[in-house]
Amino acid sequence: MAKVGIAGAGPAGAYLAALLKDEAEVYEMQSEGNFTSVCAWGTGYYAMKRLLSDVGLNFDDYVFHYGKTIYTEVGGDILRFNAYGLSTFDKPRLLKDLVKLSKSVYWGRRVIAGYLESRYKVAVDATGVHRMLLGRPEQDFLVPTIEYRVKYDALPYDDFYIRPFSSYTGYLWMFPLSETEAFVGAGSVKADHEPRVIDFINKTKGRIVNGSRMGKAIRLIPYPLLRPIAKMNAVAVGEAAGAVFPMLGEGILPSMLTAKAFYESGLDAREYQKALYRTVKDYVYSFMLIRNKIAGKSGFSDIVNAIRTMRYVMKNPDVVGAKVGFLEAIGLLRRL
Repeated sequence: MAKVGIAGAGPAGAYLAALLKDEAEVYEMQSEGNFTSVCAWGTGYYAMKRLLSDVGLNFDDYVFHYGKTIYTEVGGDILRFNAYGLSTFDKPRLLKDLVKLSKSVYWGRRVIAGYLESRYKVAVDATGVHRMLLGRPEQDFLVPTIEYRVKYDALPYDDFYIRPFSSYTGYLWMFPLSETEAFVGAGSVKADHEPRVIDFINKTKGRIVNGSRMGKAIRLIPYPLLRPIAKMNAVAVGEAAGAVFPMLGEGILPSMLTAKAFYESGLDAREYQKALYRTVKDYVYSFMLIRNKIAGKSGFSDIVNAIRTMRYVMKNPDVVGAKVGFLEAIGLLRRL
């Protein structure tokens, strides 16, 4: 029996399993034949390339589209940003290949609190918003999202397209999968996102792929505001640990980075929490900025939060998948 039991085969659970190899066994509630992942499958190429090389995989084998430009529509104007490697990829196939590097994978197995904890030295909660092992956090902040796979005769934009909603309530996206197909979706705290998506698809003359509608909530509250992260021998990684960059709603690379932090901490919960804080501490500023904007609050702290958020974006273009200058970033924030 392996010493680590992992609940969830998402980015955090799958990558941790690949790092641990024979020390880990994975439990995934989806069946192998129907396994998928509800998100736009977009991530930063350069950071992903490095992480996968550590487990012997080549990210280029999974990429659908290499981005060059992010078209951002604000107030009817189209702004262009350097995508800096933002790419879409075959996320379900990659996650399957990652978990295959572990000792065992148990597909179609939904676990509850206590099951893995009683069978393994370390139990890992990588179940995202569900937190099947650790339960509901002391405080939370979830945003509903919806997404469709859409076919076009020709894409309305030849690269990534984003339309932020006013007051930071959410945004609409179109992420290319090929020259004629894309994911189109949106998330909003006002729960008005699906009509916006349908309207965009209709206006751009897209055709929804039958059965492609997918919806989920994403968690924007980061660690250390999200607690608890560990309980007895159970530890959270990924979105279950608050590893989503709030400004973008991006959790693929942040989740994998938390898995790496746990692995490099020797699976020690105390050391891991220190490493987790170093990994996502700047997310707090982004979260506070968004929460205050949604609540209609403003003040000097928002200036600090905006500057710290933009500093993170500028220092980590390989993770966020965009290269944005400070002045253009602040200009964009002021228009929202």
